[in-house]
Amino acid sequence: MGKSGSELLVYGIIIAGFLLFNYLAQRLAKKAREQQEAAERAAAQAQPVELQEELENVWSRSPAAQPAAVYAPEPRAPVPAAAPPPPAVTRRLFRTREDLRRAIVLMTVLGPCRALEPHEQERR
Repeated sequence: MGKSGSELLVYGIIIAGFLLFNYLAQRLAKKAREQQEAAERAAAQAQPVELQEELENVWSRSPAAQPAAVYAPEPRAPVPAAAPPPPAVTRRLFRTREDLRRAIVLMTVLGPCRALEPHEQERR
């Protein structure tokens, strides 16, 4: 079914109105943001000079307190000579984050295990 000219005109006016509203809302928001920034700059300039110097000097001060002492564990007792050798170093399955990322992508692509699904004959 074809649309009549008046219907298309109404749709065009609605779309144009929406675009105009969006444009005006963005301009008003930008203007409000600029006014707020100007007010903040004016408030920063109105601070006393001593306070500004104090704020500028913050990073050059020494720390207020010494850091806490780091806990050092007690040394281990020596291993007796008769002790069995330590187990062989096991190879980690995912050595890096990249290996883990690849495994997750592979699991996502392959999907769930099909062995858990019923056989084709049992589905019917």
